[in-house]
Amino acid sequence: MNVKPAIVLFFLFVVLAGCAAQEKVIATPPPFPEGVLSARWGMPVERVKQAIEGDGNRSFQDDTRKPPFALYATGTYMKVPATLSYFFTPKSGKLYRVDVTFGDAKMYESARGYLVREFNEPTFSRVGTDHWSWPDSSLIILQKDPSLVQVSCSSGPFLKLNHEEGGGGMGK
Repeated sequence: MNVKPAIVLFFLFVVLAGCAAQEKVIATPPPFPEGVLSARWGMPVERVKQAIEGDGNRSFQDDTRKPPFALYATGTYMKVPATLSYFFTPKSGKLYRVDVTFGDAKMYESARGYLVREFNEPTFSRVGTDHWSWPDSSLIILQKDPSLVQVSCSSGPFLKLNHEEGGGGMGK
């Protein structure tokens, strides 16, 4: 009995089966948040100030009339002390970006864990930096350096408005 043709057919089947196109499933990310804490994308400066107070945080510097058109506050985020920077479009004064800065580099893993639970795995990741992106150009960036951790959230539609109004890509 010659088993050689059967073995050849078996290996040919295995090889060809392995060559079948694998369908890559791309998960739809959860919806981008409507804002950060009580502040909502597109809110004017005065309403963001009210939202900051409503969150129990305190604004300490108002640079909304000059570049980088930002309002700064201290308070808590994820139940941890943080500095919050709210960025506004230069002409219409609409909220388009919020940076949350933690003064402890150890917060990176906690912040990353929170973001993964909320938005799944990052779209892009390398040591110390993770990005989550949405089809409308909304973006969350988590980054750390030796002394701090920052979470930057930008609304794609209002980020585009900021650029149209001459504010630049990321407001800096």
